[in-house]
Amino acid sequence: MRYNVNRLSYIIYKMENSVSIILNNGLGDKLLDLIGFCVLCKYLNYNPTIKFKNDDIFEWGTNNYDIRLFHFNGITISDDTCNYYVKSHNPSSSLCPYKVYEFIKQFLNEITFEEISDEFVKCSKQIIQPSEIILSKIPKDVEKAYGIHLRKSDKLNDVDDIRHVNNIDEFKIITNKLLDDVENIIVAEEEPTFLIVSEEHDWKLLIINIINNISIVNNKQIKIIEIDYENPNHYSNYNSVLDMFCLSKCKEILQGVKYTTFSMLASLLGNNKIRNYSKYTESYGVCLIHTWSSVIEINNNKNDDIEIHKKIASGVTNIETNINNVFISCQK
Repeated sequence: MRYNVNRLSYIIYKMENSVSIILNNGLGDKLLDLIGFCVLCKYLNYNPTIKFKNDDIFEWGTNNYDIRLFHFNGITISDDTCNYYVKSHNPSSSLCPYKVYEFIKQFLNEITFEEISDEFVKCSKQIIQPSEIILSKIPKDVEKAYGIHLRKSDKLNDVDDIRHVNNIDEFKIITNKLLDDVENIIVAEEEPTFLIVSEEHDWKLLIINIINNISIVNNKQIKIIEIDYENPNHYSNYNSVLDMFCLSKCKEILQGVKYTTFSMLASLLGNNKIRNYSKYTESYGVCLIHTWSSVIEINNNKNDDIEIHKKIASGVTNIETNINNVFISCQK
């Protein structure tokens, strides 16, 4: 029997330098961690292997997202154990751009924060794409729409972490500021168009009614794009995945809470523009929205001030890993 030595060497190399991660929580946390993980793997020359933890139940539902709804490029999905692992103790934060930069800089001292941030933007669009199932259901003309992402459930709580959860007063402020912007858009634009998504049907209907009333008061015709949620094959969490990719196609996203990784992910996969209203809250200085401000244009501004990112990231738990070197033992 004859062996292809080069092929055998590559297989051994591939096995030796594979690194795995378990992706936790909801869609935003899972896939933002995936992006940070892949950027880390690229610079340190490791092969990314992922496992989805899909058995949790939250106030907004389960976190079992059918992988047939995505195209993941350059990633191995497996339950197998790798030689190396990464654990993200604060999902979507432990692998945010600054924390990834901080980790990589231990091995590649010449790397810059700007370079890492640019790689996040490029990598996100390369590795995560909608499947044909989802693409076929994205509404026509959604690129003309302002996407509005509404949240309540676990994002409205007076006692939880103020870095990402709203108290009742903050929620009222943010909702009113969002509706002010909606009215300005309706008044200013010839054909104001909106796409509205939410995990809470009643809250979504209430906001739609308010927006329709705003249009009537201002004597303007508006368009609210409807999404076809028909799911004959019963894909798990189909509506959420479709909502996210529809949001990613919008020209701008308006966030209905001060921090939500769901629409931040959509923005990163799309045109990187969101309106966030946490600046009107007292907790803005510690809000985790800042951890992604180097890769997303928030309120018409990107912020790569490394001292601000360092300050916010100091309250985020580092990743846990047994990676201790740049993998250079063999060439592909």
